[in-house]
Amino acid sequence: MKRRALLLGEALIDEFPDRRVVAGAPLHIAAHLASLGWDARVLARVGDDADGRAIRERLERHGVGTTLLEVDPVLPTGTVAIALHPDGSHSFDIRRPAAWDAVQGPAVIPAAHVVYFGSLALRDPRSAATVERVLAAPAFRAVDANLRPPDYDAARVRFAVTRADLFKLSTDELPEVARLLDAPADPRALFAFGPEWVCVTRGPGGAELHHRDGRAWQVPGEPVQVVDTVGAGDAFLAGLIDGLMTTGDGADALRRAQRLATSIVGQRGGFPAWEPGRLPPSS
Repeated sequence: MKRRALLLGEALIDEFPDRRVVAGAPLHIAAHLASLGWDARVLARVGDDADGRAIRERLERHGVGTTLLEVDPVLPTGTVAIALHPDGSHSFDIRRPAAWDAVQGPAVIPAAHVVYFGSLALRDPRSAATVERVLAAPAFRAVDANLRPPDYDAARVRFAVTRADLFKLSTDELPEVARLLDAPADPRALFAFGPEWVCVTRGPGGAELHHRDGRAWQVPGEPVQVVDTVGAGDAFLAGLIDGLMTTGDGADALRRAQRLATSIVGQRGGFPAWEPGRLPPSS
C-alpha cells in the first residue's frame, strides 16, 4: 500500500523577473513525494481564475491528488514576487489577499501517514484553524519553519515546533527561532518543545539531522551549478520524509534529501524535472 501524505498551506504563483511559475512549499513537496511513489494530496485553496487552473493542472501532471484543492469564488490565487540575487539566493514579496489563507478543509479529514505544514499556513486565523483541525488526527507531523517576514511571530513559531515530529529549519533561521522561543541557538535545544527529529540545512554546506535520543548525522554539500535555490528546501524535506518513513535511518534519509535538493538548484522552479510515467534523469 502506498504511503499517504497530506500537505497543507500555500498554493501560489511565483513571479520571477522573466516568467511566472506554479509554486508553494506544499505543492513542491507533494510533487516530489508523488514522484517517489507516495499518494500525496494537497489541502489548499486557489482562486476561480487562470492561475488557479494552472496550479491544478500542474499538480495533476505530477500525480498529486487535487480532490482537496478548494476554489474560492472571491479571493484570487496567491502570488509571490521573487527577486533573484547574484549568489543564487532569493527574496520574496508574498502578496495579500490570497485564496490559500482561507482554506477550510473537508468535514472529514482523510487519513494520512504524514501531515506537512509550514509557518505560512499559520499567518491567517482561517488557515491556522484548519491546520489545527487536521492535526487532531494521528499522523507523523513534518513541519518546516519556512520563516517569511512579516508573516511569523513567536506564537506561530511555538505552535509549529510544539506540533512537530520532524522540525526543519535553515542555519539562517535557527538564531531567529531560538530568539522567539527564548532558547539557545542549538538545534538540540528544540527537543524541549516536543520534536523527535530536528534538521538544520546549511545551503552549500550540507545539512545535519538530530534525534531526540542524542544520535546525529551530517551530510556535506555537493558542488553544483546553481540556477536558483527556490524549492531546494522543499525537495530536501521531501527526501527526508521519504527516508525517515521508509527506513527510519537518519544517514539514509539525509542522503535522499541531499540528492533531491541538488537536483533542484540546477533548474528554475521547485517541481521535479520529471513526471510520473516518464523515465527519471539518470543519477
